[in-house]
Amino acid sequence: MEGLLFSVNIPFKASISDKDIDNLQHAKQHFSDCYLMSTLETLSKTENGRKVLKEQIQYDDSNPNIINCKLYKENGEDEVFRIPTNTVVSGYEKLYEKQENPIIRSVDISVGEYEKKYKAKPWICRVTDTFKTYAFENNLPSHFMKVFTGKEPRVIAEKDFNLDLNGYRAEVMELFERMDKEKEHSFIIGTGVKMLDGRSWHVYILEDVDLKNNTVTVKEKRANHPRKMSIDTALNTFKYIAGYFNEDLAQKET
Repeated sequence: MEGLLFSVNIPFKASISDKDIDNLQHAKQHFSDCYLMSTLETLSKTENGRKVLKEQIQYDDSNPNIINCKLYKENGEDEVFRIPTNTVVSGYEKLYEKQENPIIRSVDISVGEYEKKYKAKPWICRVTDTFKTYAFENNLPSHFMKVFTGKEPRVIAEKDFNLDLNGYRAEVMELFERMDKEKEHSFIIGTGVKMLDGRSWHVYILEDVDLKNNTVTVKEKRANHPRKMSIDTALNTFKYIAGYFNEDLAQKET
């Protein structure tokens, strides 16, 4: 990969297409990047989320086989990472072959290069970087959301020392009531040490809230199948929530 990566401030030319964005919903997870893949898919569900995806991920005007990924630094300035779509990390070629979506591969590597350069991940997530893993793996969704969109997400209990969301019932139900009314939203929901589908510390897309039937629908990106459960089951299983309503991602008029 040496000599292939570029990090520069350059203009974008060709946004990814609506078909590219729709394909994010079908791509399956193969790395420990559930926070990233779940965020990309949930952004694809709203009008302003799709605009963000088109703004942040674009084909390079000089080479259609290079994808430019714009990420935001702590000071609010953006930086563009130019990643060839066929880039792989030495030693992980077979795993990269499994991830057939070139946009996800390029965003993964962009985030990895960003994190190696700025060491911006929360310290608890950086611990695994000392092992044989990618820098883009094992991250907090809220951190990636801000780096990717430039906007602070709404968060419930992500960094708290809680086992589940039972102690945050009032706050969660207030959020659920709004999600039930406003279907254009981009939220994820994460487990802690508790398991769902045999996995702990996993991130799911919070697809829908149906208060009439007292259910929520979540989707995880390895199996790529939605799952409906009672709100009580969700509160007993999941640890935190993070994301945006459509209006949160509206671009400011200049």
